[in-house]
Amino acid sequence: MRPSDLAVIARIRADLKSGAALEAREGSGISAGEVAETVGVSRSSVNAWEAGRTVPSAAHALAYARTLAAVAR
Repeated sequence: MRPSDLAVIARIRADLKSGAALEAREGSGISAGEVAETVGVSRSSVNAWEAGRTVPSAAHALAYARTLAAVAR
């Protein structure tokens, strides 16, 4: 993991907690299931992160952030 990854992890976790990540995902037109498949987790895990019930691991947070960044381009 690179030092810059830590900033990405912190930012995406904050965005998940605030609801900004959910808004970004929905605004991109991708489903929680599509994100889950790309990240390698269940749809319910993505829903739990976006609802603020759980926090993704560092690896999953990075994968989630990269997925959102890829579709935002």
